[in-house]
Amino acid sequence: MSKVLVTHFTDPMMGLSWEMEPALRAIEVRFGSQVEVRPAMGLLMQDVSDFMTPEERSLPEAEGLTRYNARLARIYLQEEPIAGMPINMEGFALFAPDRRTSLPLCLAYEAVAALRPKLAATFLYRLRYATVVECRPTTKLEELVRVAKLCDMGEGEFLDTYRSSEAQNHLYRDLALKEQLGIYGLPALLVSSGDQAAFLPGVPSYQQLEQAVAQVSNGAVSHIRQAPRPTCYARCSHPIRSSLPWRSQPRLTSRAAMRRLHWQSRSSTRERPASTQLQRVCS
Repeated sequence: MSKVLVTHFTDPMMGLSWEMEPALRAIEVRFGSQVEVRPAMGLLMQDVSDFMTPEERSLPEAEGLTRYNARLARIYLQEEPIAGMPINMEGFALFAPDRRTSLPLCLAYEAVAALRPKLAATFLYRLRYATVVECRPTTKLEELVRVAKLCDMGEGEFLDTYRSSEAQNHLYRDLALKEQLGIYGLPALLVSSGDQAAFLPGVPSYQQLEQAVAQVSNGAVSHIRQAPRPTCYARCSHPIRSSLPWRSQPRLTSRAAMRRLHWQSRSSTRERPASTQLQRVCS
């Protein structure tokens, strides 16, 4: 049976990737095991100064970063209408003088993917939620530990893997693939099957993603069930728990797939990538 791989080049801090969740979950629902969605970390921000304006860089460091955080928050809020996924920027302070990179978020995902692969999608969803809805400073290690615990991971096992060469090697692998493909903007999707591939930069619509799946599989991959259009299951600033345990829900839909991620993680409800050289920020 033909199988399609959707490689999602992203960074957990990105609001644009948060807004892609409904389309990606709908693809998984409509095509089932015929399609696999695999996130690949792209390390959007090796150093925040790469994205700061000359004026922001000319200010004292703390003041410049405060202004940058405020500007980034406005950008995120403009992205909310793309899919209606909730974005809240009240008190947003992702970057600070001692937190200048998104590397910790990328490494955290790679650690979970290496240690507990079945929890990776749940962890990534919950990490994005913590960043762009709860406005938690997820560049802090303690915040990453908090999200891991919400996903039923032990603090010790998470930290051991996060600090290991295994997590870094997984990240290097993703960055090497991004560089090999000549991907210079995030997010981006590579849809592939066998020797066929389609590249979708930016934030493609569900229809474009579905067409790419059909194209690379030569029509061999088809829907397994009728599903609703991919829309946000809840337009709210906090998650909604499912009223039923996941196993008792009668029908799998794109909304239910997203709700499952909330349930598993115990939820309380084209940007420019950086260089692939990590020596400075990993040392």
